[in-house]
Amino acid sequence: MSTSTSYSVIQLLAIGLLLAVLKVVYMFFDPFNIADFIVFLAAGYLLGGKLPANRKWLGLLMCIPTLIICFLAVRKNGFTGFMNGIGTTYAIAFIVIPAATLLGIYFQTKRSQRKSITKQ
Repeated sequence: MSTSTSYSVIQLLAIGLLLAVLKVVYMFFDPFNIADFIVFLAAGYLLGGKLPANRKWLGLLMCIPTLIICFLAVRKNGFTGFMNGIGTTYAIAFIVIPAATLLGIYFQTKRSQRKSITKQ
């Protein structure tokens, strides 16, 4: 692993920890799946330019700390909780968070490609 990639991995995990703390703050409000989408879309967009061009999938490292929080909530509720509708938003977050992060990285990549084409 090259030094630039290892530095990116450490940086993304650190930012992921900050995003996990932010999720703990807004998880007590009602539309937190929408907030998940907005926060992780913005994080993916802002940090998409810092990732190496051939390793855009590293952006999913930002999601790992938050997904651990969601996994712990899902495991604590159990199957009977889901049958009663408790904790389903955490299960939805398993799809929303990585999708929003990759979407933000995709938008940033397309924007930077357009900028480089117009400069030429």
